[in-house]
Amino acid sequence: MLHHITTPERRKVVLQNLAQLLRPGGLCLVTVWAQEQHLDMNNSKEESVCPCPTDSTEEGVGRRHFTDQDVFVDWKKDRSLYYRYYHVFLEGELDGLIRQLDNVEIVEVTYEKANWCAVFRKTC
Repeated sequence: MLHHITTPERRKVVLQNLAQLLRPGGLCLVTVWAQEQHLDMNNSKEESVCPCPTDSTEEGVGRRHFTDQDVFVDWKKDRSLYYRYYHVFLEGELDGLIRQLDNVEIVEVTYEKANWCAVFRKTC
């Protein structure tokens, strides 16, 4: 859900709130959409992204092609079309936010299936 939050300040508050819920030594896993979709070579499902068009012809592109970090993505439900806000994260952006938090340490940051994933631990 962090990729639905509109500003860096608000994203930091969400992460701070998550950290406060942890006991010392507790772990939190956060996953966010990556702007670097091209790193995911195995996805063939394509979805429309506004204002960033899906590029189904470029070899090596993942499910979506993002030219901006703040986008609206088509979401169809019950024959209706909605647009959901997403902030897609650049490499290093998620762990940069986590490093700003007090009393946490990053355990691991990975890229998996077009997402940046970070695990952090509450230190005290």
